[in-house]
Amino acid sequence: MKLLITTPFLVTVGGTEIETLITAQELAGSGQFQKIEIFSPYKPELQNFQDLIVAQNIKFITYPDFFKKPLIKKINTFLRRVFNIKYSFIEDMYWKLQFLKRFDYVYVLTSPSQKYYFPIFRNFDLKKCLVKYTMIEEQDFKVMKKEYLKAIKWNIVMSYRHKDLFNTMLDSNNIVVQDIIIANEERLLQSKSNRSFTFGLLSRFSREKRIEQAILLIYNLTLSGFNPNLIIQGEGDNNYVLELEKLIEEYSLGNNITLLKRSISPSNTHLFYKNISFFLITSKFETGPLTGLEAMAAGVPVLSFDVGAMKERLGKHTDLIVNDFEEMVEVAKNLMQLNDEVYHKLSTSIKKTYISNCSNSPKIKSLGKLFFN
Repeated sequence: MKLLITTPFLVTVGGTEIETLITAQELAGSGQFQKIEIFSPYKPELQNFQDLIVAQNIKFITYPDFFKKPLIKKINTFLRRVFNIKYSFIEDMYWKLQFLKRFDYVYVLTSPSQKYYFPIFRNFDLKKCLVKYTMIEEQDFKVMKKEYLKAIKWNIVMSYRHKDLFNTMLDSNNIVVQDIIIANEERLLQSKSNRSFTFGLLSRFSREKRIEQAILLIYNLTLSGFNPNLIIQGEGDNNYVLELEKLIEEYSLGNNITLLKRSISPSNTHLFYKNISFFLITSKFETGPLTGLEAMAAGVPVLSFDVGAMKERLGKHTDLIVNDFEEMVEVAKNLMQLNDEVYHKLSTSIKKTYISNCSNSPKIKSLGKLFFN
C-alpha cells in the first residue's frame, strides 16, 4: 500500500517536523505501507533531520521550483480570474497529477489555521484522508473547511478536551484521541539528571511559544531571593530571538539565562534533559507538546500552563499544571525548595507515569489501526 504524509514545514527541528518523520518511520517499519511519500509545500532542509531518515521506502516531494517564478505566479493569478476560482490553479493541477500515483491513504499534519492541504483534499477521496492537529488555536477555526473535515476518515487530536471541542464544532463522530510518538525514547528513559540548570526550555523560537514568560519567571524568582538558572535552546524567528536577548539584558539576567540558538538532534535530546531539573512549557496553543513527553520520559518534572494534553499526560501530578503566570511563579518557588530525596521521588514518579500512560509502543499500534478500522 502507498501512503502520502503531508506537513506544513520540514525546515527547522520542531515538534511537528519530528512527529512527521517519526510517524513515517514507524509506519514504514510496520510493514503496512510499502511506499511512503512526504510532501511539504516548502523545500525541505533534510540535512537537519538525517538521524530520523533511515527507511529506504520514504521519499520527499514538494512543489516544483518554477512555481515561485514571477511569470508563473502571474499566469496562476490570471487563470484564477478567468475560471473564477479561489484556490491556486497550478497547485490544483499538481495534485491532479499526484492523484495518478494512486495513494491508498493521505495523512495530513496541520493546525486549524493552515490551508495548504485544501488542494490535496479537492483531489483525493476524503474517506481515505486523516488529519492530525499539531497546534490548536481556537480563534482560527473560522478558516477551517468543515465540509472537508466532517467527511474525512479521522480528525486526530491529542487530548480529550480537544476532542470535545471538535465534536461540538463539527457535530461529527470522526474525532479520535491519539498522542504523539516521540523520538529517542530508549535513551530518554535511561537518562538521569545531573541538574546543571534549574529550568530548561527546548522549543522552536516563535511567538506562540511565549518564551518571554520563562525569562520573566526567572526574573521574578530572583526578586524573591532565589538564584535560578535557565537554558533555552532552539532555532526559528531571528527577530523574536533579538527581542528575547534584549529582555534578558533589560532584566540583567545574563548570568542566569543561557540562550543557545541552535537546534538539537532528535536522537540527542537526552543530552538536553539530563542537564535540567525542571522543564518549562510556556505556550498556550498546543496539542501536545512533544517536548512535554520527552521530559517526562527523561524523568524531568514539567511545570506547564494548562495546555494541550499535559494535564492528561501528567496524571496524578496535576500540581505541576498552572492556570496563570502568578501561579507558575509560586509553584516554581516550591519546586526549587525540594531536597534531593523528594526531588528524586518526584522524578521517578514522573518517569513511571510516562511508561504507564504515554509510552510509544501502544501508540504505534493504535495509529496503524486508524487507517484500516
